[in-house]
Amino acid sequence: MAAAAATSDYPVQAEKLSCILPGPELLALPNFDYQRASITSAALSDVPSDVIIKSRIRYGSRLSACKGLLLEYSKSTTIHGIRYIFEVHRPIYEKLYWLILTCTSVYFAVSLIWATYLKWQDSPVILGFDETLVPVHKIPFPTITICPEIKMERNVFDYANISDEIWRTYQETNDLSGIDEIELSVLERMAATLHICDADVAAKFAPLLAKLSSLQALDVPETLVDLSLSKNLTGPFCKWSGRFYFCDKLFDFVATDEGICYQFNGLRPKDIYRDERYISYVDPDVVDFQNYFDVDLDRLDNITGSWSLDEGFVNQSSNSYPQRTVISSARNGFFAFLQGMEHNYDYDCRRFKQGYKVFLNSPESVPLTSGNYILVPHGNEVIVSVLPNYVVSTDNLREISSDKRQCYFDDERDLQYFRSYSQSNCQTECLANFTMNRCGCVKFWMPKPFHVPVCGVDSIACYTAAQDELYMLLQNQTMQQSIDPTAPIMCDCMPACTSLEYNFEISRAVYDIEKTITALREVYEVTDVIGSRLTVYFKEQQFTAIKRTILFGVSTLISNCGGIFGLFMGISSLSFIELVYFFCMRICGSCKQRRKRKGKQLFTHEQLE
Repeated sequence: MAAAAATSDYPVQAEKLSCILPGPELLALPNFDYQRASITSAALSDVPSDVIIKSRIRYGSRLSACKGLLLEYSKSTTIHGIRYIFEVHRPIYEKLYWLILTCTSVYFAVSLIWATYLKWQDSPVILGFDETLVPVHKIPFPTITICPEIKMERNVFDYANISDEIWRTYQETNDLSGIDEIELSVLERMAATLHICDADVAAKFAPLLAKLSSLQALDVPETLVDLSLSKNLTGPFCKWSGRFYFCDKLFDFVATDEGICYQFNGLRPKDIYRDERYISYVDPDVVDFQNYFDVDLDRLDNITGSWSLDEGFVNQSSNSYPQRTVISSARNGFFAFLQGMEHNYDYDCRRFKQGYKVFLNSPESVPLTSGNYILVPHGNEVIVSVLPNYVVSTDNLREISSDKRQCYFDDERDLQYFRSYSQSNCQTECLANFTMNRCGCVKFWMPKPFHVPVCGVDSIACYTAAQDELYMLLQNQTMQQSIDPTAPIMCDCMPACTSLEYNFEISRAVYDIEKTITALREVYEVTDVIGSRLTVYFKEQQFTAIKRTILFGVSTLISNCGGIFGLFMGISSLSFIELVYFFCMRICGSCKQRRKRKGKQLFTHEQLE
């Protein structure tokens, strides 16, 4: 009876046991004991690899399941070499061969990608020539600032005699009692003049006048304008774009570190500064380019529209603001006849040279007198051919930080006093703020807040020392940054991403005004006039602009890295997705199926018992 019962129960047990043993989809081998043999035994050498892999994933231990999943990934991945390393039945020496080649490829790929990344980090921007030539009428004619070394009319204020009288009186009395006898108006002019004299002259006389409280409310720039030579006396006549003008119709008085200078084609202070009250002097005269004296020439168009360095001339005709020229020739450039009177020559206030300093700059920027200048000596003709240095930047540069591209867009860096950003405007603002913090005042030509006073004669030594200190700090910080790139620099006045500067070439010759007038069959009447001539024009009708563009953007970096990965390892973006899929989604799915299968086996085992 027992045997019969066992025989009758055998089909039931066999059916239940079939739930545990591999099914026909795994191609079970006949007479193979799955409960005793290991799934990695040598007997599986003839079993297809897919069967082994699926068996590991479904029935092996957790470690064996992970190995099975890795084997499954290696069979289906597009990464070169992986499938040969992990293939089940491949000989060990072939696996070793492919392992070495794959590691070598990975090494070269990582090395080249790292080099590409470093290049992207260090030099993502490149400067190159623009593809097309730019005609000169697309940019404004340079702003020309003429600073005469003769700072005052001797018939108005005789600096040499007054300074001698003050110094002699001080030496005789060894105090200030003798200076009080000099008229207050004379002392005011002397105090204003010390702001533009050489440093050693100011250091000698400023302490003598600093204790006079009556000089504290002195309007320095207005006094310097009153002392300076009139525009028409310095420049009797000028020529611009083929039309003759009296120079006083073209020139503006501007206050610079060189004193009161004459400026042609500059923007008005209201268009340079956020508020023209930030500066101490604004010329009340308005330049009118219609006011020329060639009556036979046609009238110019009225000025309409606007101009900016980024957008250029907007809705402006040929008569533009600031002025521009179409033809590159001396005839259509700027010409000025400059004259200096020998009786006004001054070697007491400014000792070294006589003549004119000429500065060229973009109209939206203030002239920096510490930069390059053109010296026009008395009795010389100087011809200046201008070569524009125009740098433009592509908009995709904005995706790169300013530290990497080494420039600022106009809307990225706001200045306190200026409407538009430029390197010279930033440097001027930096110097003004540093001087204000050190001295509580600023020099007469610097922009300033409304409540900050202009430095008096007692602060000359302070703002001179502040300027030297700032330049020394900037020099030390720049040297430190060359060693440590993360070291900060005060003010951080990097170039503008769109900038316009003017390089120049100079030709010079002796100019004898007496012989010239005699040759014109005219009478030379003024014997102490020393004439000079200045001509400024564009050298070429077109020029090559410089374009700042991305050498390695994010898209370029990804493309280069993808190309390197594809060349050495056959990796694409889908390869990374495939990697995530196998080792995230497939692992989760396999674990879920294993838990279900394990629960079913436990339930079957309980029924068998």
